[in-house]
Amino acid sequence: MDVSLLHDIAPFSTEQRAMRILLVDDDKPMVELSATFLERELADAETATYTDPEPALDELTDGGYDCVVSDYDMPGMDGLELLTAAREQGIEIPFVLFTGKGSEEIASRAISAGVDEYLQKGGPEEYPVLANKVSNLVEKYWAETHMRRGFLAIESAEEGIGIIDGDGVYQYMNEAYAALYDRDRTELIGEHWDILYPDDEARRFHEEILPQLEAEGSWRGFSTGVTKDGEAVPERLVLTQMDDGGHVCIVQELTEVDALRAEVELKNRVLDALDVGIVVTDPSQDDNPIVYCNEAFEALTGYDAESVTGRNCRFLQGLETDPETVAEIRAALDAGESISTEIRNYDVDGEPFWNRLDIHPVRDDDGALECFVGFQRVGDRDGDADNADSP
Repeated sequence: MDVSLLHDIAPFSTEQRAMRILLVDDDKPMVELSATFLERELADAETATYTDPEPALDELTDGGYDCVVSDYDMPGMDGLELLTAAREQGIEIPFVLFTGKGSEEIASRAISAGVDEYLQKGGPEEYPVLANKVSNLVEKYWAETHMRRGFLAIESAEEGIGIIDGDGVYQYMNEAYAALYDRDRTELIGEHWDILYPDDEARRFHEEILPQLEAEGSWRGFSTGVTKDGEAVPERLVLTQMDDGGHVCIVQELTEVDALRAEVELKNRVLDALDVGIVVTDPSQDDNPIVYCNEAFEALTGYDAESVTGRNCRFLQGLETDPETVAEIRAALDAGESISTEIRNYDVDGEPFWNRLDIHPVRDDDGALECFVGFQRVGDRDGDADNADSP
């Protein structure tokens, strides 16, 4: 699941389908007149008319209607009895009592019975009022229904879903969210999110993740929470910023594959934090191409990772590069040995610089060569590898 699930609780659009209204009145000309006026006043309204409450109730039971407009005084079953019978069958759509027999007693009974609107019949001037009341009730009913369905979907989701306000306090979470940390959600709602993270990870959120979330509107990646007993919870997070400064958080426990990705992501963050250019090459591929470089390498050379991946490092060489040094490097690589040297290289703009280079082979448990790791810093012929130009 992703954040698109939360679209289920977005404001409902009345343009999605027609508004279906059931009208009940034992006066046939009156109920047909009401239907005509409502269809005229309300765009895309569809009406059905009944003069007998019993079959009207059967029709309501079959579903599909958005509102009932009923007379009060009818033989066999009055309007309030029709409302009571509908509610007993679980029919919760809006109910408007539109009656020509008005009194304070009837109005009081209507309110007590749970009528959504009470309106006395009159001349044609009453129909725009009726149409407005019906429209408002149906839109509210649709929105509430849509909201309930969305929250039911969230409650039943396997992913943990939480809503955190601008102060970092949980305002809502489903059971799956709390269960991931072996807690009950009543323990967490009203608490700051950092209750679920160790100090170093909370610091990472404050210094890295939340600033990126605020700047870009979303963040996704890996993190590590803790259970009530202090057990680590490797997790995948998707964070989405909200207009009020809070955010929606979707969390999943990592699979084995995800855990490996998280480990790689952590190692990449460590390598990018180093003040040394790093490249990894793969000697099992033709021409020993670069398969990884860190941000310091990009800063040192001006090349981005995408433009260098798959290329041999010789693209850094130029007219003033010493062929003997190149030959020494090639011989060491062919022999699978380490080498430390200084070589004249060129950046993306063609500007030369002295590159203090250390290359080391990496082998597996059986001694087979897996890759070469190269460490690169700005140097000079005096051996000063830590001058002010160093990235």
